[in-house]
Amino acid sequence: MRPESLRAPLTLTGRWVELVPLERSHAEALLAAAHDPAIFRYFRSGAIRTRDDVDRLIDFLLEQQAAGTDLPFTTRVLPDHRIVGMTRYLRIDRANDGVEIGGTWLDPRVQRTPVNTESKYLLFRHAFEVEGYHRVQLQTDLRNERSQRAIERVGGIREGALREDVLLPDAYRRSSVYYSVLVAEWPQVKQRLEGFLARPWPPPPAAPLHPPDRSS
Repeated sequence: MRPESLRAPLTLTGRWVELVPLERSHAEALLAAAHDPAIFRYFRSGAIRTRDDVDRLIDFLLEQQAAGTDLPFTTRVLPDHRIVGMTRYLRIDRANDGVEIGGTWLDPRVQRTPVNTESKYLLFRHAFEVEGYHRVQLQTDLRNERSQRAIERVGGIREGALREDVLLPDAYRRSSVYYSVLVAEWPQVKQRLEGFLARPWPPPPAAPLHPPDRSS
């Protein structure tokens, strides 16, 4: 595997969404997208409630990017380029041609739209077809059945669970369910994802006229 694989800057663009390199200048828009604490119920780093929270997360992810283990993206919907969340490559294992897709969260206003499906499609396609990776993994909280069904829907193969492997900020010991897609399975997964994306979709909703009130 090339040592320069999965390095910034990298932008992935589709019909509905573009994944752009995470920048500190995105902080305020990311904070607005993170208006519902329920987004982060299963998030390892806890909820984003304040500007300090988002700044700390961005600083951490950019440190991981500099170390070569992660490649974070800001998720923007097209055509207005509005910021609606984050995702990333993580646990980049260049020696063994493996990588994980994760750290994904989205403004609930764009859930049940093609945003998440196309984001996963772009990340899978780039890892397999451009970078030549052999294995892409995903993981989720054992309690998060909705996420598990979504991963299985796109063709992820369930491998098993690590019991109580992560201590969350609320002191809960999470068990993590792991899935993967291998390069030999990618053509079938790709066909499935492209089928989902070919369906008639209404455009993602526009941004509210006023940002959410965070004074309370």
